[in-house]
Amino acid sequence: TDITHTTLNTVVLSQLRQADAIANEIIMQAGLYRKISQMPVVLIPVHFDRDPINRTPSCRRSVVLRPFITSDFMTGVPAVPGSVRLPLQVLNQIVRDITKLDGISRVLY
Repeated sequence: TDITHTTLNTVVLSQLRQADAIANEIIMQAGLYRKISQMPVVLIPVHFDRDPINRTPSCRRSVVLRPFITSDFMTGVPAVPGSVRLPLQVLNQIVRDITKLDGISRVLY
């Protein structure tokens, strides 16, 4: 595991926008848009599964999904994977599709 040097630029923003679009599209297609109040998609500069011998700079980042359920946006609970609000098959599809993006190491939730 390595930390990828990251600055705010068009490549990084594009990665984040693509991951966010994929996650939200799948949530909408699954009919869960009203069950999950919000789902921040966060890009972190962590490159998992690196060969410790490899000395080339890391170039991948990871995505963190934070699905949240609330009625007042002041208090709430996480949307637990495997629950009615976030079925595992939907989560697995999100993970599978985001992982296909260039430069993504892993999807965490």
